[in-house]
Amino acid sequence: MYPKLVALDTEYAFLRVLSSKYAHMTSLTIFKGQIDQTKFGRGRDRFTAVEDCLEPAGEFKLWDRRNHGLVVELYPDIPGIITDIVKNGAVLAIVARSNSKAIYDRALWHFKTDDGYGNQKSIIDMVKFDEVYDEEKTVHLGNIHRYSGIRYSDMIMFDDDPANSIVRVILGVAFQTCPDKQGLTWAKYRQGIDQWQRCQKIRSPYLGQELDSYPERMLIGYSGMDEATINLLVQGKNRIDTKESARWGFAMYITDNPAVAQYFRNWIQKDVSSFGKGQTFVCEIWARDKAKFLATQKIWVPERLRQTNVKTGNMAAIARDQEERDRQIEQWGVQTPYILFSRHFKMGGMSLPQDERRFNEMVVYTHIQDALLLTVPLLEPQLQQKLNKPYLRYEKQIQAWNITLPSETIKESSSKDHPQGHCLRL
Repeated sequence: MYPKLVALDTEYAFLRVLSSKYAHMTSLTIFKGQIDQTKFGRGRDRFTAVEDCLEPAGEFKLWDRRNHGLVVELYPDIPGIITDIVKNGAVLAIVARSNSKAIYDRALWHFKTDDGYGNQKSIIDMVKFDEVYDEEKTVHLGNIHRYSGIRYSDMIMFDDDPANSIVRVILGVAFQTCPDKQGLTWAKYRQGIDQWQRCQKIRSPYLGQELDSYPERMLIGYSGMDEATINLLVQGKNRIDTKESARWGFAMYITDNPAVAQYFRNWIQKDVSSFGKGQTFVCEIWARDKAKFLATQKIWVPERLRQTNVKTGNMAAIARDQEERDRQIEQWGVQTPYILFSRHFKMGGMSLPQDERRFNEMVVYTHIQDALLLTVPLLEPQLQQKLNKPYLRYEKQIQAWNITLPSETIKESSSKDHPQGHCLRL
């Protein structure tokens, strides 16, 4: 099981460029500095085509013929990674937000690797989609999707810039950052592929909105939503709202209590500036396949875990928060993709049973939404029926749903939750 398309960012994820001018710049992935057509091929006797300035200076090294201080290096694991990509039958894409396409292509023409059949071949000749132009990565991958018909869930992108993880939020593309100073290493490459494979193992095909189409379905909670979001979800698409407050990052927020979902439905209705005018609903959220939902990694985190202020609009900071959260959660033995559970203090005007101080929330990120969830809007009479019945309580499902419950979360619950019967415990 392997992605159908692997996209490599070339700005800071494929090559590194070294020069005295850029010596202060350090790359955290595969690129150091910038391949900039305004810097290369300059000086006396400049080349008509700037890409002609490049010449080999070693196995993984090029430099400017006129200025040997401008050096382009290919990180040493890249040839083997590309060979592995094509050996597994995947399409190779190059994506970069740059106006220097010609010099990128020439650099990749100089570098060679095994084409999967024992022949040495220029890397550029192994690239199916060469998307180097000044646009967001969502545009690059969107164009590839339109050209090829490859589903976003069958793609993965490697990039050094955490902010480009927006492709996972908006499109549902698997994303792996490459923060190591030695660039995209074999270890980081395998980490990304492993992440994609874990997501595929929990994938259940979307077969439309009829519940009977999913004989192994399982009700997992409720969510208040605006009409525009629902219209996407009932088409099998992803929830891509990036305006709403979301302390655990961009995701679908679900609760076990339909009254809490109703509260947020009403709150959304009042927030015209973020959601516009339109109807709002409480929706049932179903897992399309119970066994795959139970197999999905889950964790119940303490509130002290790093949270995100998405209202800043700073995509780089938001992405760094998510990466740091992922690292902390991995220390508890849980890897992406995961479902996050937490508790939120009661908000003004909210009614909770038995004078409880906090309510339960489940946070499902885009790639799991796409792989597993079904959203069913409730009509008002249906909602009233739900409100009058006992509801599923997440704290009662910790063992049955295989939710990892760290000792820090248990300790926090003992001090913050009331009554005692509402405290979290294994």
